[in-house]
Amino acid sequence: MNLDRGKRMDCVRLSDAELLRHIWGGGESSLPALHELERRHFPAVRAFAALGALSPQAADELAYQAWQETLRQQAAGSVSGAVRPGALSSVLHTASAWARGSQRAALNPQLGAWMEAGGALMPGSTASAWFHAPSLVARAFAGLPCRSQAVLWHRAVERDDEALTGRLTGAGPGEVSVATGRAQEELYNSYVQVLLNGMQDECRLYHRLVLAYADARSTNIAAEVTPHLQRCTRCSRAVGDLGRLRHDPGALLAQALLPWGGPEYAARVAHHAGTRPDPAPAAGVARNAAVGALPAGSRTPQGLVSGSRGGRSAGRGRHAAAEAGGAGADARAKKRRIDLVVRCTAVAGVCAVGAAFAFGFVGDSEPREPQSRERAPAPPLKASPSPSGTPGPARVTATAKAASEAPDRPTSKPTSSRPAPSAPGKDRPSSPSVGDPAVEWLFDKVTADGVTPDSSDNDKDGTLFGASRPRPTSGGALAFDGQQFVASSGPMVDTSGSFTVSAQVRLDRTDISQTVVSQDSSNASAFMLRYDAQESAWEMRMPKQDTGDGESDADSALSGSGPEAGEPAHLTGVYDAAAGEVRLYVDGRLAGTAGRTESFASSGSFVVGRGLSGNAFFQGLDGTVDDVRAFGRALSSAEAAKLAKDS
Repeated sequence: MNLDRGKRMDCVRLSDAELLRHIWGGGESSLPALHELERRHFPAVRAFAALGALSPQAADELAYQAWQETLRQQAAGSVSGAVRPGALSSVLHTASAWARGSQRAALNPQLGAWMEAGGALMPGSTASAWFHAPSLVARAFAGLPCRSQAVLWHRAVERDDEALTGRLTGAGPGEVSVATGRAQEELYNSYVQVLLNGMQDECRLYHRLVLAYADARSTNIAAEVTPHLQRCTRCSRAVGDLGRLRHDPGALLAQALLPWGGPEYAARVAHHAGTRPDPAPAAGVARNAAVGALPAGSRTPQGLVSGSRGGRSAGRGRHAAAEAGGAGADARAKKRRIDLVVRCTAVAGVCAVGAAFAFGFVGDSEPREPQSRERAPAPPLKASPSPSGTPGPARVTATAKAASEAPDRPTSKPTSSRPAPSAPGKDRPSSPSVGDPAVEWLFDKVTADGVTPDSSDNDKDGTLFGASRPRPTSGGALAFDGQQFVASSGPMVDTSGSFTVSAQVRLDRTDISQTVVSQDSSNASAFMLRYDAQESAWEMRMPKQDTGDGESDADSALSGSGPEAGEPAHLTGVYDAAAGEVRLYVDGRLAGTAGRTESFASSGSFVVGRGLSGNAFFQGLDGTVDDVRAFGRALSSAEAAKLAKDS
């Protein structure tokens, strides 16, 4: 077992709170911890988002944005509540922003009407910061410790068993039952305190009578308290709430923390009590998982939901008060580490990035005909390119192609055209004898949990990220759709000194710039081996300074010409610090050079399939990549030629 795989297995045994500490602490364990946290909670976020969105694409993007917001709030320390209710609450928070903008047409009309009727609220400091009139239950829940929130939500609302709840909360065998009773009592007492804090003078006179009547419903007490309850809706509601908190808090919590869609969500999970968290749905099952969250008989744009099983709110869960601390340099350093992780929350089923939303489903509120269930596989990377010189599809096709990965996902957009599959290729050559690579991702194997092994024996495995992960092809490569990537848990090369990166690549389109290989610095890529659509050329690009802008001044080695769509090419980018030179090789031949006098180090992830700019996903790859290698030295022209020949 290699080190990275051991970390992933260790993460499975950690509580949510421990996973968050690993994520925000940085280091090699941060990405495995994030992967595990998303495996546990993102499917529920995606399912709840499906209630509020008109299409699967809209639900993907709504869930993605909500999850990112959850991580940012947790990272900043502005919230410290349980992960699941906080993430679900963020769906409604994100939807409220959509309702005020151009994405309004992508929302369920009922949710939009609820927002317009007063559901949305500007951010504030209460547990229900994004919604009017936060309920007493939501405020009481916000006052609980994070662990108590998690125990209550997973036992009372999700109806998870004691073993699962114990793992999520860090409770040992036999402790969950006790912790549940204690948390329920804490919620009751917190509610009583919130009720008392907001009482008018007359209500305070009846406070003890209200509590006694809620517990006993004694006829003797009723005679004294009924006149007040008839005058005061707040105390009257409290009587009902307190009774439900004692005996059935689940439905009450769902309604309080998810004031739109909460009862439906709770009813569905209660119907399927005992369901365990599954890995984030792949594209082929995303629609079923989303529709599965709807109760039988619910109506969607595609019709009535059957009773078969499929797969954010008064509160922010975001629900608990902010933790103290996080100021000064430590907070800034922490935020930088968090942003590096959050920007990668394309991770493990989350990356329906903004471009897909902007071009894919806004305004598409009418039902759509489903795509064909058949999808021809891409040819092996090393097959001869199609002679056609037809330009790549328009940008909107990126979304359509992502949608076509899911056979049941309806879309009105055409899918991108790919060459017909060719005959199986010959056996793959052995690794080239060009020094010892720091990392070698041949993409011959991808594990079930989305990991591709490092063939260099350095145990620097790569993790596949995306709403649907990059797709293995019959030729042993990975196909990317512009919204996916593969990343290491740390840097593979020292960008302040000499290094080399190489990859075999074939672009499915050439109308947009795309990054093949990069390494993250603080806010932007420290280098990008990429295709520059404006120059119609391959490029090895190294920014002069670590400015955070992916398009800032750079030392760039450009090829004299670029590829046609579907044409394979082997790229090698070299930085020779001793010679003060950046070099680019295409198919083993020197294609361009640029001088370089100063460099800077980078400590972020080594990435295939995207760049980074402004701390955000940048220039995703739409095409196929194979044989990715990195070296901690500058290769010679002869070595670059050998790499190309042997790949």
